[in-house]
Amino acid sequence: MQVALVGLGVMGKNLALNLIEKGLTLVAYDKNPDAGAELLSCAKAQGMAERLHIVSDLNDMVRRLTPPRSILLLVPAGELVDKVCTELAEAGVDCDDIIVDCGNSNYKDGISRKLKYQNKFEFATMGISGGAEGARHGPAMMASGSEGGWERVEPWFEKVAASYKGESCFARVGQSASGHFVKMVHNGIEYALMQLIAEMYQLLRLGTERTPQQVAEIFNEWSEGALNSYLLSISSHILSLETTQGEALVDLIDNKVGAKGTGLWTAQNALELGIAVPSLVAAVQARHLTNACDTQAAKEMTYAAKPTNTVEIDVNELKEAFTLASLLAYRQGLALIKGASRAHQWKVDLSKTLQTWRAGCIIRADYLDNVAQGVDFIDGMQSESLALRKITGAAVASGLAFPVLTATQTYIATLTTPSNGHLVQAQRDYFGEHGIKTHSGEVCHLTDLVDIDEKVR
Repeated sequence: MQVALVGLGVMGKNLALNLIEKGLTLVAYDKNPDAGAELLSCAKAQGMAERLHIVSDLNDMVRRLTPPRSILLLVPAGELVDKVCTELAEAGVDCDDIIVDCGNSNYKDGISRKLKYQNKFEFATMGISGGAEGARHGPAMMASGSEGGWERVEPWFEKVAASYKGESCFARVGQSASGHFVKMVHNGIEYALMQLIAEMYQLLRLGTERTPQQVAEIFNEWSEGALNSYLLSISSHILSLETTQGEALVDLIDNKVGAKGTGLWTAQNALELGIAVPSLVAAVQARHLTNACDTQAAKEMTYAAKPTNTVEIDVNELKEAFTLASLLAYRQGLALIKGASRAHQWKVDLSKTLQTWRAGCIIRADYLDNVAQGVDFIDGMQSESLALRKITGAAVASGLAFPVLTATQTYIATLTTPSNGHLVQAQRDYFGEHGIKTHSGEVCHLTDLVDIDEKVR
């Protein structure tokens, strides 16, 4: 089986080695010739160079491939994807060839590209998660579409992807560009989980005055049980690292957090679809706040330092609170995927989606079976629910920032306790005559229910 790969950056190079190792013959190209030379050197060192062909241009790539062709793109999202697609079309790809965008493209671009190139070649999308390590040894692969070209490559991708209990973490999760939407939400959940773990650390470190090493030991204990996950495990490892002078590694790192856009897209799309994912949105805003001093509004966002308080925290209750908050981050993401699938008629299979996340990807966790059980499982977590309330209250009392923790408690409280929306809707009708709906189902205005002699001006 032949496959081509355009883009030999960190992810591309490692995926290329994975493809070759699994028995595929690979034709690879990168506009930077050094990238191709580095890949060839790695393949030779691992005794796999006979199945690798580095080409100097896309015309040569197309000539070397036997039709029908299968070409993977791992290039930066945006205009470069269209540039490569146009060049491949000019180089001679045809209607039976499939080109799969494997980068972190916006799903809306995927939808428009499927229409744009429908008479030139089959355009498909696939999200890949796992970083360099996952790409090399088995990533999570979230594909989408019903293009006939998938039938050629799907059996190979099932081998290339990570596996969990004998099942591949490759799946065609739904129609159109849903694979990129699922990957986008995967990253949104990733933001929330990373921030939540950081908040647990902050509460233990500054709220209870534990050392990074002590927090690492707590996280490690959690990881050895039902809470085992990739992100918790690496956090424990990071917190245990010290310099030769005995300084904690985390104390040497600047607080500014970077982002590449998928978390922001998650928040934007959730707002557009009207689906509440407050934990995911709070994580995006938390990253923005770490960079507030670099914004044009920095002077308006710079305040005097405030003292914080130490608090009493029961570590078992903290564990319970973290457990529920983690599950709710996943559930919010799945709700967003389900809502988008309904809106776009993608027919996304949530069970397949969760299967792709079970190994290889950044948000893999042993408790995904609990996530899959849904609302009924969450409703049964009475002790964890009380712990989330108690821990959130203590965290806020410390004076430290806990955006995801508090957003998560607000999320579950809003859905499970009496709402205050009736007053807000009354306010809207008072000044804008937007209408209200009574408990009996009647749609009317405030003035239909009570006499208002004169409104406040």
